[in-house]
Amino acid sequence: MKVKKSDFGYTLENIKDAEQKSFMDNILGSMVEVVNKANEGLITKDDMEAQFNAINDKLKGYDAEKFAQIVKDNEELREMLKKSMEVIAKAQERGGSAAVDRISRLTEKLNEMYDSEKFKDFIEGHTRKSGVFTGFSMKDITPVSMTDDYTGSILITQQQNRVVSKYGPKKLHMRDVITSLAGDPAFPNLAYTEIESMDRNARYATENGRLSQSHIKVKENTVAVKRLGTYLPISKRMLKSRAYIQSWIVAMLPEAVYRAEDWNILFGDGNGENLDGIVNKNGVKSIESIITESVVSGSAGSVSAVAAYTLDASNNPNPGIVVSFTNPQPDIIDGMKITFANAVVNTGLNATFDVIKMNDRQILIPSLTLSGTETGVASMTFNVKNSGFQSIDEPNSYDAIKTAFAVMTYAEFKPTAIVLNPITVNMIEAEKDTLGRNLGLIVDNGGVKYIAGRPIIEYDGIPAGKYLLGDFSAAATALVDYTNLSLEWAEDVESKLTNQVILIAQEEIIFPIYNPWAFAYGDLATLKLAITKPSDYDFRVQPTATVGHTDGSNTVELSYTTKPLGAQVTWTSSDDTKATVSNGVVTGKSAGTVVITGSVSDGTNTYTDVCVVTVS
Repeated sequence: MKVKKSDFGYTLENIKDAEQKSFMDNILGSMVEVVNKANEGLITKDDMEAQFNAINDKLKGYDAEKFAQIVKDNEELREMLKKSMEVIAKAQERGGSAAVDRISRLTEKLNEMYDSEKFKDFIEGHTRKSGVFTGFSMKDITPVSMTDDYTGSILITQQQNRVVSKYGPKKLHMRDVITSLAGDPAFPNLAYTEIESMDRNARYATENGRLSQSHIKVKENTVAVKRLGTYLPISKRMLKSRAYIQSWIVAMLPEAVYRAEDWNILFGDGNGENLDGIVNKNGVKSIESIITESVVSGSAGSVSAVAAYTLDASNNPNPGIVVSFTNPQPDIIDGMKITFANAVVNTGLNATFDVIKMNDRQILIPSLTLSGTETGVASMTFNVKNSGFQSIDEPNSYDAIKTAFAVMTYAEFKPTAIVLNPITVNMIEAEKDTLGRNLGLIVDNGGVKYIAGRPIIEYDGIPAGKYLLGDFSAAATALVDYTNLSLEWAEDVESKLTNQVILIAQEEIIFPIYNPWAFAYGDLATLKLAITKPSDYDFRVQPTATVGHTDGSNTVELSYTTKPLGAQVTWTSSDDTKATVSNGVVTGKSAGTVVITGSVSDGTNTYTDVCVVTVS
């Protein structure tokens, strides 16, 4: 918003002389131009001060007697504007022009409160409560520093314009990550419908054939409004300084409220007045559990039929096999891995296959041909897992997070970001290859850090080593501001005894998590282990053995296995004076205990096991 001449509080109506009136009108016009240029960033603070000095010199050179008071007023105005420019500059450093707008909106609401009759009556002691002041939407405010922002004028000692604290505000709150919506005060509860289960049983049919039936099962979920707030005792002397109260409210009050919001949004257990937080919400799992545990499994009787896929057998000699389930399986998704067991005639079914889903009751296995009528259908079982399990050789953090994004991209959901502790981000940025070179797993784009194509939200409310990822759009969850933060001043006998008043701050919010399945919370190191592909090499040897040594010819052959079969084994003894080893055969030399080590190598890594041998 641009400054106008009227904003300076000067009136030209009392100036009778036309020349003087025109002169002052030009002066005000010059001042308006300087301030507006400064606000728009077209001139610096130093340029602004220089131009005001030039304006003041003009005033001093024009009839000093008549304009002495005007010059004095202008000098005071210049100092006031100089301080205002410093505040604007600090705000722009923190958040650009938008930050200035947000501070202006808050200042407007605070001034409205200060100038209200009910607040004045409270200050004068005519009432015990100020009444409720609303409209303080803290989501529009960037918390400011508590340093160098005191400009109060009512002091009992010499006061520096400095307020210090080691308790700085957080740079980010969860409400900055999650979509915020305005609630309707007429409805303290929010209800939505959840589809509990479904059977999408669409199939081809002839012209006059009967279509197959599908069904869905739904339920209504309700989320109630939760009240959140706090109060602050404030000295009456402090109350008279608008600037100090403003600093207190902007820096401290939203921080207290938002910190309480943060942990509840993440870790609330839903008990009492706690929110139902994301991490503890039923349906939110870790990626490592999603890919390690069975998505769904079926016991004997869960398979209803095994048949050939014969749309056109004459043109397709290997049409594949269709496996039908007794009950609908909506949780099985294309690309997962399904393992069957207990097939009797078509024994090729007793293996693991990629899921090609025909509908919620049927899957296609194109690589098999039906050998004959399957007599073991009633005994067949199945187990379905995510295909990300043990899928990557020696994964790093990038591989783990990229896999997590892939696992969580299904149906309507797509992860929009990942939340990591700054320490975790630093650990990922420090990962190196075998030659000590930085891997560069995180990319900075315009001041925002990205990994695997998604932005990283650095937030210290997440423990180091943990991750939270998901779809943070309104489709998955939203923070509904049922009522914005409201302020109320009050006093009672206790506060009067200590010459204080109480500032009550409170808000009411509704936090529905519509789709908990769109979020995942887990441990990054555990996720890496879950996606690590088992090595094709391995070595195992019996743990203990005993051998004699009296005549130097006593030997024992150790039992061991290698992967792959027949891999070359390197053998060593911890003490050749007690026992030697060759091709797995240990020869005793003298009494004692010796450790025999065997190992195989894939050219890069060595796989080792030991046997403790007692020489008697």
